[in-house]
Amino acid sequence: MNHTNSVFNRQRKIIDVDVAVVGAGPGGCMLSYLLARSGVRTALLERHHRLDREFRGYFFQPSVVKLFDQIGLLEDILHISHQHVSKFTFVDHGKTLFEVRFDELEPPYNYGLNIPQPPLLEFFIGQAARYPNFTYFGGTAVTDLIEEEGAVHGLIARNHEGDELEMRCRLLAGADGRHSTIRKLAGLSQTIGEFEFDFVWFDMPQVPGKDYPLQIQIEDEGMLIYIPKGEDQVQVGWVIPKKTYPELVKKGIEDFVRTLIAVKPDLQKVLPHHLRSFKQCSVLDIQVGMTDTWVKDGLLLLGDAAHIASPFSGQGNSLAIQDAVIAHDTVMKALEAEDRGIVPAGLLKRYELYRKPAVAEIQSMQAMQARLIAMKAPVLLRLRRMLAPLIRRTPLFHQMRNKIAMGVQQVDVNTTYFTR
Repeated sequence: MNHTNSVFNRQRKIIDVDVAVVGAGPGGCMLSYLLARSGVRTALLERHHRLDREFRGYFFQPSVVKLFDQIGLLEDILHISHQHVSKFTFVDHGKTLFEVRFDELEPPYNYGLNIPQPPLLEFFIGQAARYPNFTYFGGTAVTDLIEEEGAVHGLIARNHEGDELEMRCRLLAGADGRHSTIRKLAGLSQTIGEFEFDFVWFDMPQVPGKDYPLQIQIEDEGMLIYIPKGEDQVQVGWVIPKKTYPELVKKGIEDFVRTLIAVKPDLQKVLPHHLRSFKQCSVLDIQVGMTDTWVKDGLLLLGDAAHIASPFSGQGNSLAIQDAVIAHDTVMKALEAEDRGIVPAGLLKRYELYRKPAVAEIQSMQAMQARLIAMKAPVLLRLRRMLAPLIRRTPLFHQMRNKIAMGVQQVDVNTTYFTR
């Protein structure tokens, strides 16, 4: 009997597009949608089949609410299950240290959104798919880049069935996260700095009869982050010293539950019945990173592929979407200037020069917040409690609040490129 290996019978599929976007996170989906709506032949590739495969941040700053409104999709997005976030609170040993109040901002963008990423990303993919010049490739992992004389001309990818895809493009946009395959294949170096913390995250049911706002609670035992998620769910984050998660696991889940209840006694009503294994937890290795060069001929990086922000003040999603908006404008101008061939780095550089200082400033603010929270010596704790209420009333605090909420630079969608 003649056995034929079907792998060898498969032919490589060849596709030609203007822009290939890799990574269906907030930045990749937003950029793909903006390009598709602007008449650009766009392909979006995502290596996973499902968009809810791992822990993702749910918080979007007021700056993103503004951008959603500018593209005319805010009303539709608000039909997805969500919560308006008017403030987030820092509680220090039972006392409010300070609040960051979004409801003090000028309306209508005076709130943030807690919104599940999977339905939001699916919504944007669906909106992009309304345009015939857009194609989505789920379950498709990039395995190599097509490079000629140091310039990126496309990619090689493989789907879950083993079929190979060759995609030629004028520009490849890497939006595939902090462990970016595109960044590594392109040989772009990254400068990494570590925080002294890691975060342990898990979901749990809402405590009956309690409606906690988004808050960070600091006690002797540690720091707890409490984020409403849906009508009856919350995300809970626990801050641990760097690289100590194996020690936490070794002590057992019961010990972990007791520690959390000591910080927030109300959790006694839910936590022992819900959190039964560390398999329900995700560990976020907190790093800050900046890719040294974000663009090269035929290539652009955005979101965590270009820069890694810490979780403090919930900036990751917003930075990625702001990147996408500025990248869209840059790419459209570049495509107009060069009507054929790959997009040269010289035309993409304005995107990096505009966004990189802004991201660096946000990272610096996050580092300052981390240092404030990390104070442990008694004299420093007293200093923090004394100064925080005073700082809350200064113009400097309001400037910082505005930068957290609305970003540190002007970012607006250039809707003039949208096709009718």
